[in-house]
Amino acid sequence: MQREFRLFEQIEMWHAAQLDTFLSELEASGARTATIRINSPGGSWMAGQKMRGYILASKLKVTTVNEGLVGSAATLPFAAGAVRQCQAHAKFMMHQVSGNVSGQVKDLKKALASQEALNRSTAEMYVVASTKTVEEWEQMMEAETWIGAEEAHQMEFCTEVLPAKPGQVAADASMAAADVHQYYMSLLPQQDEMKLDEVKNALATAGIKLADNATEADVLAAIAKLKNEAKQPDAPAAKAEDEIEIGKLKKQLKELEDARKGDQAQRIEEVVNSAVSAGKITAAQKPAYTALLGVDFTNTAKILGEMPGRQSVAHRVNGQAASSVAVTEARNDWDFDKWSKEDEKGLLAIKRNDPDKYQNLLDGIK
Repeated sequence: MQREFRLFEQIEMWHAAQLDTFLSELEASGARTATIRINSPGGSWMAGQKMRGYILASKLKVTTVNEGLVGSAATLPFAAGAVRQCQAHAKFMMHQVSGNVSGQVKDLKKALASQEALNRSTAEMYVVASTKTVEEWEQMMEAETWIGAEEAHQMEFCTEVLPAKPGQVAADASMAAADVHQYYMSLLPQQDEMKLDEVKNALATAGIKLADNATEADVLAAIAKLKNEAKQPDAPAAKAEDEIEIGKLKKQLKELEDARKGDQAQRIEEVVNSAVSAGKITAAQKPAYTALLGVDFTNTAKILGEMPGRQSVAHRVNGQAASSVAVTEARNDWDFDKWSKEDEKGLLAIKRNDPDKYQNLLDGIK
């Protein structure tokens, strides 16, 4: 069973449900450990909080890994790991909880108190996984703070900095959060690298040593070479052994190709579902964007990421209805003089459709 969970996009509530299922099934299988790899700019605070809760409630020893960017709400599940690893070139970003509010002064005061409580709660979560105080975290969140791997390690937010990888450096400080996320996505290794290494090791056992940077094309050429050598009639026993080895290699390569296709399909499905749930595209548009992602994943994912979410028809209708009700309620206080000046046609409509109300307006004239 897969023991790694990947969170490589903006966090939505369905990610929390997916993580809950992953941890539950892994725990039921008898496993004792799990790894959660994260490269996310953040997203829903509630979803991040739920993911944190699921990790802390699990009986598994969970290792969280910052694969590039752990920002905003993504810091919540990261901080819940019993072991918290970080790539040497990775970054963290913390800021205050965001929210939208409208209404009267009393509504604004309630919303402000709620936001302050959420910020305080988030800072308290960070304290559990660091040497910083609540006040220090609140100050860092207010300033929108970016920190690197070593600084995170010094404050024990990260328990281990992984060895630096050649050619992989931290994102430029001038990049926007979305660009930082995409930059780190470009550095992430393909999921099939380990299987490719296994095929290389099998070839080495068969006497064919490949370079460390050998590609799949090199592996296929090596397998072809083994097959041609196996056709030589001078060593029947060796030929039979080579044929068996070639069969194993072909099977491993097939598994490698199937894994890559499966991983790509999963990534595409995750991106499309996230876009639908965020209201960026409709369910009817899923097939078109799925096809585009299959042709050019990076650019299509970037386009979807930059799309604004759309309000549903129900939301717009409800908003319009509420506005209409508010206007009607406000006009209930109008007298005859006000109606005459502001809405003469409306006054005539009242005279035709509601004579009693019209007479009351007349009686109110002084």
